[in-house]
Amino acid sequence: MKGIPVVILIFLVAFGVFGVYIYSYNLDSVNADVVYEQQVNEIKIKQVEYDREFTNEQRLRGQKIIQTETQKNFQDNDGDGLSYAKELELGTSDNERDSDADGILDSQDEHPAGGGENYKITVNWQHNGLPYTTQFGIPEDLYLYYKNYPRAGYYYQDGRFATPYDLVIRTIAEDITDVSISSGNSNKFSIAVDFVESMTYQYDINFNRNSDYPKYAIETIIDERGDCEDTSFLMASILEALNIDTVLLLFSDHMAVGVYCTWCTGSYYEHNGRKYFFLETTGEAGSWELGRAWGKYTDESAKIIEV
Repeated sequence: MKGIPVVILIFLVAFGVFGVYIYSYNLDSVNADVVYEQQVNEIKIKQVEYDREFTNEQRLRGQKIIQTETQKNFQDNDGDGLSYAKELELGTSDNERDSDADGILDSQDEHPAGGGENYKITVNWQHNGLPYTTQFGIPEDLYLYYKNYPRAGYYYQDGRFATPYDLVIRTIAEDITDVSISSGNSNKFSIAVDFVESMTYQYDINFNRNSDYPKYAIETIIDERGDCEDTSFLMASILEALNIDTVLLLFSDHMAVGVYCTWCTGSYYEHNGRKYFFLETTGEAGSWELGRAWGKYTDESAKIIEV
């Protein structure tokens, strides 16, 4: 150190220390920048992953919504035969089988959301020589439901054309009950016979050119005419609605009604241990009585059809 001034020596030492500090500071800054850049890159990578996960989640959610909506469109909550999409189109409810409450399933209704015509029916009839009038309304949709029902393949294997639970039939049964009370005649079936025999007898071939065309009870009432099976279906419907046990009696070329009776006399047919007495449903009011068969039907066996 001899020959180097102390001041210079001190300066050199201080400069060296400062240089080391500066170098260390710069190194730390570089390292900090690298770490920061790495952290930023990691954040970017995670953000890309988050974005990808979010996009996939949204896509799956969208697919699930579409799938749910598609399934919903095909569902049939009320079991009326119409899909949810079809119910929306028709303006009906997928929670109500009969949206307009007219007695017809939405899938079988001409006007499922309502708006059909209501037929006002008046039947004039007589009992014991006295005139009676029965009035009621029949929804157009109900009539069309019965009228459009296919007849092909029906060979009288059952009593489907008798409809004792139909609201119109029950209205008629109530009216007959009122006549029974007012007239003092407890034999409701005799009153029902007079009501049914107010219908005009007409062969199917003359009605719609069909050799055989069974009608529902409602059709016979609106048409005010029918042949033996039509009036038998109507009679059986009314009697069953009156809680009178009834069967249909099918002969080779005729149909009548069998009425369960424990005190009656005349022609009867046994079924399930019960006697069902012959009741004719055609002809003029008061012309027939329970148990009085006629012609060959007094001896001919009958196919018994349950109502």
